[in-house]
Formats: sequence, C-alpha cells, structure tokens
Amino acid sequence: MLEPDSYKKGLWRIALITSVAWGVISMFPVINAGRPFFLGNRPPRPRMREMHFPPPQEHMLITVVGISVLMLCLWFINIYLYGRLSRVDLKDKTRNIIRYVTSYVLTTLLYYGCVAVIFVLSDGGRVRVLPLIVALTNNTIILVLMDLIILQRKSAQIAVENSQLKMNHAIAQHQHLKHQLQPHFLFNSLTTLKSLIKRQRPEAEEYLVRLSDLLRASINSGNEAIIPLKEELKLCVDYLEMQKVRFKDSFSYEIDIPEHILLTGCLPIFSLQLLVENAIKHNAFTVEEPLTIKIAYQTNDSIVVTNNKRKKQTLEASSGIGLRNLSERYQVICGTGINIMESDQYFSVELKLLFNEHPHN
Repeated sequence: MLEPDSYKKGLWRIALITSVAWGVISMFPVINAGRPFFLGNRPPRPRMREMHFPPPQEHMLITVVGISVLMLCLWFINIYLYGRLSRVDLKDKTRNIIRYVTSYVLTTLLYYGCVAVIFVLSDGGRVRVLPLIVALTNNTIILVLMDLIILQRKSAQIAVENSQLKMNHAIAQHQHLKHQLQPHFLFNSLTTLKSLIKRQRPEAEEYLVRLSDLLRASINSGNEAIIPLKEELKLCVDYLEMQKVRFKDSFSYEIDIPEHILLTGCLPIFSLQLLVENAIKHNAFTVEEPLTIKIAYQTNDSIVVTNNKRKKQTLEASSGIGLRNLSERYQVICGTGINIMESDQYFSVELKLLFNEHPHN
C-alpha cells in the first residue's frame, strides 16, 4: 500500500489549484445573482429597464474566497479520512465504503454549518437544496480526483519496485552464472595447467597468470554491473588465450576496436567472455575446420561478437540462460536488450556500448 505521508504534498498542491479555480468559476453566477448562493427568497426579477445592477465587485471577492475555503475544507476532510483509514487494518473495499459514507456525511454537515453562519450574519432566508447538491457533487469530484491521483502514484511505485526487483533478479542471475561457471571452468583449467607444467613450464606460468586474473575478477566483482571496455576485453582475451592452449590451432580470434573506444566504452562485466564461451561450447571445430571468433566495433557505438557456425554432431543441452540473463541486464541498465543475428553460416550478438564521461587510463 502507498504510504499516506508520501502522497500528501501532491494532493495539497492539487487541492489548492482546484479550490481557487472553483472559487473563480463561482463568481460568474454571483455577477448574475447579486446575492449569496446559499439562501433563497430572491426578489422577483424586474423588467430590464427598471433593473438597478449592483457593481459586480460587491459579492465577487467574498464568493471567490468563500467557495475556495469551502473546497479546501472538503479536500482537507477527504485527505484526512484517507490518511486515518489507511492505517486501519480493513479490506480495501470496506475501507473505501467507510471513507465515502463519512465524507458525504461530513460534507452535508459542513454545508448546514455554512448556512447557519449565513443566517446569523444576514437577515435570514429560505434554505435551498440545490447548493447542497452542488456541494455533494463537488465532493464526488474530489473523491474521484483523489482516487485517480492515488492510483497513479501506486502504479508508479509498483513500476519502480518491479524495476528494482528485475535489477536484483539480473544481479542474482549474474552471480549464479559466475559461481556456476567456476567449478567446471576451474576443473578444466587445472587439468590443462597440470599437463603444461609437465611439458611446457614457461607456457604454464603464463597460463596460471591468466587463470588467476580471471578468478580474481570473478571474485572481486561483487555486485558491480559494468566495467570499462578495456578491462572487460582483457578478461575476454585471458579466457581466449587459455582456450587456445587447450584447443591449439583449432580456433582463432580477431579484435578490431579503436583505442579511444577502449578508453571510453563500458560493458556489463563478463559479457564478452560469456559470448566467446558460448561460441566455443556450442560449435565443433578442428584444425582443418577451425572456429573463428571476431570482436569488432561498429559505428553505431556497439560491439559485435561473430563466430562461424559448425554444429556439433551431439548437441549439448542448453538452457539459454546466459544470453537471456545478459539481455535482461542490458534491459535494466539502458532500456534495450541485446541484438542476436543468426544465419546458416554465422552467429552474431551485438552489445550496445555504455560510455564513461571520464576515460580510464
């Protein structure tokens, strides 16, 4: 439920504007009638040539101020009732019925209180029913306006909460993916490292440095959503170089990104690494038919990761959670998802670049 204190400022602003507007509009009958609207016994209308028109200003200011004050009183009644009843533990339907009935009863009492004051201050007259109907009608308009404003604010609050939940979900999915990746990736990496230590010690040392950099970034990233493109590309290259040690010349990669883009652009963390991992995971490749991965900058301020397709004979089960999670993260960060392009020969994913105002060295 919308907290009562969160809507009061907006409601009082609307109350002030509409009350003054009602007061100004009410001056037109006063100009015509020449006496307060609450009392009857109006004298017979004389012929036009016999009429003496009082100055319109005689009752105008009193009526404008009076009607404005009465409308503010109606607004106060309804705002107060909503605030008090919002704290009562009742069903919404029951709460609204109590609020509406109480509001109309208090409006009626307010009207007769105004009539009593006028009787005391004036020479009396017959109480008229029409002003009561007008007062109840105005109260109905206030109730409708209030409910519309409160409903709009509730909808806005729900939208904000949904957006926050979506962000939290994307972060949770991202964390889940990282922790899901680590055991499998770490097992394969350690196996490769073991064989390198036996045969090629210098390469084993370089491999170990890349592995430690990747794992350090994975552990230290926490809830960090985006990182500079230069850092993200380094993580991706570390991953690719480690896979090249494993698969030798059966796959290659190209990078075509201008230096100034590397210094100013940003991407969600592990986004490039996820895309190249998908390419390696879902394709069959050999030295004779290698896999080629290209990471290139496009003039529409995006990075496109493209690979040639060589389907495996036995397809691994894929949930698609990686690409879906990346698309959701993009949707939350910049309002648009990722662009996936696929043909018989190629598979591409376009990532919109996010830019930093201050370049990273």
